[in-house]
Amino acid sequence: MDIVDQLAPRGFDCVCGNLRMAARAVTSVYDRHLREAGVQASQMAVLWAVAGTQGLAVKQLAARIAMDETTLIRNLRGLERQGWVALAVGGDRRRRLASLTDEGRAVFAKALPLWKKAQQEVSAVLEDKLSETNRKLLRLTRAVA
Repeated sequence: MDIVDQLAPRGFDCVCGNLRMAARAVTSVYDRHLREAGVQASQMAVLWAVAGTQGLAVKQLAARIAMDETTLIRNLRGLERQGWVALAVGGDRRRRLASLTDEGRAVFAKALPLWKKAQQEVSAVLEDKLSETNRKLLRLTRAVA
């Protein structure tokens, strides 16, 4: 019996795969709510990070939100094209600083009550199924990297 025959009948028992599936399920709820503001959950996460760290260098921002710097820059460029984020050159030409534009602040403000509804919907489902210990464990998974 080879490894495929041993593992396949057990079902998908991969921490990474299961976390990714859970993230996609939760993201779809947030996307549905945020659609009214014209924002996706992935964009909202970056807007939120930029709003909370105005003028922080992209490298430090990436570390703060546990995102690869190249991926963050790609996301920021998309938000910049939409007029929601401004990228400026810092003291060192290689250093980029991210900040919300006025339009970005307006979109973020419009999205916040929609985000809150999504948060309440997901929390209502999970509250019955997750203990406080499990919620802490989910927050701690960031420390794996």
